[in-house]
Amino acid sequence: MQSKTTRINGRDLGNQVAKQIARDLFSGAYQPGDMLPPETDLAEQLAVSRASVRSGLQTLSALGIIRRQAGIGTVVEETCEWNILDPQVSGWMIEYAHPNPDFFRDIYEYRRAIEPYVSALAANRATAQDLATIERAYEGMARGLKEGSNEQFTQADVAFHTAIYRATHNLIWAQSAHILRPAIMLVIEKSNDTAEELSESLENHRRLMECIRLRQPEAAFDAALTVMRRTATDLGLSPTQSDNESIALMRMKTLSGSD
Repeated sequence: MQSKTTRINGRDLGNQVAKQIARDLFSGAYQPGDMLPPETDLAEQLAVSRASVRSGLQTLSALGIIRRQAGIGTVVEETCEWNILDPQVSGWMIEYAHPNPDFFRDIYEYRRAIEPYVSALAANRATAQDLATIERAYEGMARGLKEGSNEQFTQADVAFHTAIYRATHNLIWAQSAHILRPAIMLVIEKSNDTAEELSESLENHRRLMECIRLRQPEAAFDAALTVMRRTATDLGLSPTQSDNESIALMRMKTLSGSD
């Protein structure tokens, strides 16, 4: 296969090689199962040393994106093997990937399953500092809407959800917000579109914030579900009956055992 890469230059060439090849992979220039050009060809095409190419390929291999086979070459792994929750990988996905409906759906399903529970937990555990952080993020969303800045609204939206994860005071949930931040941002960017949608989203987030502030875990659970339903609508997703039944069961189990 003819290489799709371009010449690169500058410092830290190994990382630049990884980034360049990742751009080709995420943009669809290479597909799972495709063979990458030999190291010597890549080195010539990118005008870097073989050591730099080898370093870049090692990075991609460690992230599960490619598989290097002695005597055969370098093959692109199936996407299910890619470590998409790694911030570097999800960052590449945001920057380079074509819109991927399956990825949007998968991240949405994760958030719909997790965030109502996390919100209920935050309603029980949030400190005054946590509540102030959530409120600052909400105010950032409001400013973004007022000033017509979708980018500011989106950044504040991500900060809002990150603050709720951290308000659980559970190390795993807090780290999940950090790890998933680029992936969540990608979904939020896709769903935050028109002024009307942003206005409705802002009101839904206000209700969720108030439920957490008032220590109402059941209401926080439901408010988080409302936020996710709006996201589903914006993404063109329709939860199935079995999905809704699973959420209802989780709601019952979560709230019956809440702190």
